[in-house]
Amino acid sequence: GNMARIEEVSDGSDDESDARPRRGGPMKPDETFDDILRKASEIKTAQMRDKRRAWEASPEFMKNTMTFDKDESYVAMRKSASVAEKIAFAAPIKEEGNELFAKGKYAQAMAKYTAAVAVFRYWNREQSGREQNVVKYYDDDAIADPDDRRSARNLIRSVYLNAAQCMRKGNLADGPAEIIWTCTEVLAIDPSSAKAHYVRALARAELDDSASLELAVKDLARANALAPNDRAVRDAMRTYGAAHAAQTAKDRAAYGAVFGSRNKEGLYAREELERGAASAGAGTSGGVSDGDADPALRPLQNMPEEELKARCKAMGVDLDNPRVVKELGKRAKARKEEELKAKAREMGIDLGDPSVREMLELLEKEERGAQELSRLPAWRRWIYHSFDGTRWLNVQNAMYAALAVNVVYRVCKVINMPE
Repeated sequence: GNMARIEEVSDGSDDESDARPRRGGPMKPDETFDDILRKASEIKTAQMRDKRRAWEASPEFMKNTMTFDKDESYVAMRKSASVAEKIAFAAPIKEEGNELFAKGKYAQAMAKYTAAVAVFRYWNREQSGREQNVVKYYDDDAIADPDDRRSARNLIRSVYLNAAQCMRKGNLADGPAEIIWTCTEVLAIDPSSAKAHYVRALARAELDDSASLELAVKDLARANALAPNDRAVRDAMRTYGAAHAAQTAKDRAAYGAVFGSRNKEGLYAREELERGAASAGAGTSGGVSDGDADPALRPLQNMPEEELKARCKAMGVDLDNPRVVKELGKRAKARKEEELKAKAREMGIDLGDPSVREMLELLEKEERGAQELSRLPAWRRWIYHSFDGTRWLNVQNAMYAALAVNVVYRVCKVINMPE
């Protein structure tokens, strides 16, 4: 047969025989037969762990390919059919899945996609000694002819891509990870698939964490480069690009000591000072390299603050002058802003986009309001919350409710009045 086994299954005796010292190869003096058996057991445990992880990472529709491991037509075809015959068998099944997908019968469509891909890629149950293992096969890897291999993978790519969209549309995936896995398989076959980048980006965005959101934006940037006229990609790029910019701003706000925008002790002023002092000491006025890489900064690493101030003052830089500290902080902040913009440009985010600016301004306004509110006395915060229109329980709503009850009471009273 031409099956490519991805994960080899071996029983315990094979592991033990592999672990025994080969004839002519002396055993280590301090290594007993029990040690060899223990090592063989550890190797087998590691192998089984890797296989289990691969199985658990597979989406449900791929795990379901195991149901065909005893199907005579599939067994015979995998063993002896040509690539053209396999494609002729699988392609109509895929088309049936597409028709069901178009009709909104997503679960039935996924069953067809499983049956189609199972011709080339599948899981099998195999007996190994007293154990039953699950083995993954990618038969397309064993196809020798490049044209045949390309044809097989075009079919697999199409099935995977339709399955990913079907899982998303029908909400069939067990979490976004299944869609991400499927789209990643598509991109392993065809890295230029804009649709796979797009669908994977939407799934990554659902994970709702900063790292996944950044990866989603990168996927969308790639999809936009591949399909610049795709409106859905552009809309998603604006939405998630703005969300990522807002998340980045939020992270910067949360770690103000790192970014320096809210650091009253002037972390960036000190950083700018150290770099400026090193630059002045080296007799340069141009761009300053990173402190860790600049030999001129090494003497400053453990220099006491008073000595540093004295040296800077000797060069005409008075660190006790608030205006000097403010200027240094302003320069450091501007440099950080430029770094942020450069990173945004790399990921395809336009910080000049009105929607991005609006979201950033809204976030900053909310943070500023929350900070100001937290500084108020408790009784004033209680009053503020009592009149907060965004809360369902507030003074305004209570007054409206009381007014409504009063009106109902008066109407009932009029209705029940004797004639």
